[in-house]
Amino acid sequence: MPQGKLDYAEIVLATLTQPLMQVRGSKHMRFENLNFEYGHSEGVSLKNAESVELAGCVVANLASGGISVSGTQNTIRSCDLYHLGTRGITLNGGDRKQLQRAENRAINNHIHDYGLFQRTYAPGIYAHGCGQIVQNNCIHDAPHNAILYGGNENLFERNEIYRVVMETGDSGAFYTGRDWTSQGNILRHNFIHNLGGGDAEHVNTMGVYLDDCDSGDTIEGNVFYRTGRAIMIGGGRDNPILNNLVIDCPIGLHVDSRGMTWKQWNDPKSSGWNLEEKAEAMNYKHPPWSTQYPHLAKIMADSPREPLYNPIRGNVFVDCSKEVCHMDGNVKKLLDKFEIEHNLAVNTTGAEKGIAMTKDLKGFTNLSGTQGKPIPLGLTVGTNGRLTLQQDPSLLKAKASFQAIPFDEIGLYRDEYRKELPRPVPFD
Repeated sequence: MPQGKLDYAEIVLATLTQPLMQVRGSKHMRFENLNFEYGHSEGVSLKNAESVELAGCVVANLASGGISVSGTQNTIRSCDLYHLGTRGITLNGGDRKQLQRAENRAINNHIHDYGLFQRTYAPGIYAHGCGQIVQNNCIHDAPHNAILYGGNENLFERNEIYRVVMETGDSGAFYTGRDWTSQGNILRHNFIHNLGGGDAEHVNTMGVYLDDCDSGDTIEGNVFYRTGRAIMIGGGRDNPILNNLVIDCPIGLHVDSRGMTWKQWNDPKSSGWNLEEKAEAMNYKHPPWSTQYPHLAKIMADSPREPLYNPIRGNVFVDCSKEVCHMDGNVKKLLDKFEIEHNLAVNTTGAEKGIAMTKDLKGFTNLSGTQGKPIPLGLTVGTNGRLTLQQDPSLLKAKASFQAIPFDEIGLYRDEYRKELPRPVPFD
């Protein structure tokens, strides 16, 4: 029952079971400053569309998803999506087999309070196909994933994500899994923070979760703050982990060898695995795949069960409470095959308990401050109420070859459609 009196309430009974707007096979159209609200289906459906744009729209109060897009060069810009039963924005298009990009874009959108009826695998943004672009979105307050993706050559850049994975364990803010062919995706300069706790003992909430031998993702220049297990490589290959800043997370980086030990590895009879079969469907041993992804082209003759070609370079781990880098026994035996260098583990105040260091792990340097002279790395609340990142370029460059992250460029920005930014959210 609604709380409080209903004397002046506006009550809406939705009956429509079709999308509020459908665009089919159309080109070169723009919809500006429209509200799509109240229905049992999704708000807007673009199918086989080209160069169609939604800008400054509100898509809200729907039992299904917000906006679904298929086609090429379509843009969802500066829209607000909330109170949704399932997903926020779905992007699909492009030709994976030929690696032809769709160039669909989700830019500067505010997506929150979604997944109300479908509590899992109903993300703020779902991206598949080839060449989707997801930039400067703010996604928060949901039970499960913020961004769920697959396919090839997708870019996820400068997004802010918080208070997701609030009701589930064994999941992540960014999630992809169980596919060797999900290659060429880039997660760069995103800010992921204050995620749900999950199971604190096992730390099964992740910032970026590359599940079940997923391969081919570049994780570069992201900021993780209180995310649980910040980055997880679940047995996959060709996943560069570069120049990330991990702050106040129980576990900074996880790398395991499940491909070497799990019986369902590459088994077509095990739900969703059949890794080699998925690769064969893409004709992966021939151009353009063999040219673009040479390690994948030779995988079956190159110890396919081992988590190889995962360079870990220039990352900084600050005040991790349990482990800086968790590697299972098989991974530790393979360290001579790993490119691990110029990483830094930091204890900002020199605390004797509660902060993990690396204990001579290859490619890591330990650095401790003191109570009187703490190392200036971390997040503070600025005078405007927004989180501000402390990253000392001279210190990090000298110790870890670290490149400064453009923190002020992350998240929503003002434009002709988004005149004001949401108020800062208080965090403890």
